[in-house]
Amino acid sequence: MIFVGKLNNNCKFTFILKQKNQIMKKEDYSQLSMEELTKREKTAKTATIVLGVILALQFLIGLFLTFKQGFSVFTILPITFLPILIINLSTIKKIREEINSRK
Repeated sequence: MIFVGKLNNNCKFTFILKQKNQIMKKEDYSQLSMEELTKREKTAKTATIVLGVILALQFLIGLFLTFKQGFSVFTILPITFLPILIINLSTIKKIREEINSRK
């Protein structure tokens, strides 16, 4: 589904909505080769480490800003991204389990 609307006189904006079955797909790691599994594990590890560092920095900056200026959106921003980190960690765990089951 695509919805097009007007933001102002000259600008148009577009919303693209996906069907529910297109949003989340379950990965079947048993169908992948060992090379693909190790590549995905390495990519997931790198993304998780980068995300963790960014979340830690956001947390520290939010804490600093809370003491300086009071409560703001920057205080809760790291908490909103925490589920992504948890999903990445569970993905790494699933990939490792599949790699270990093949050894």
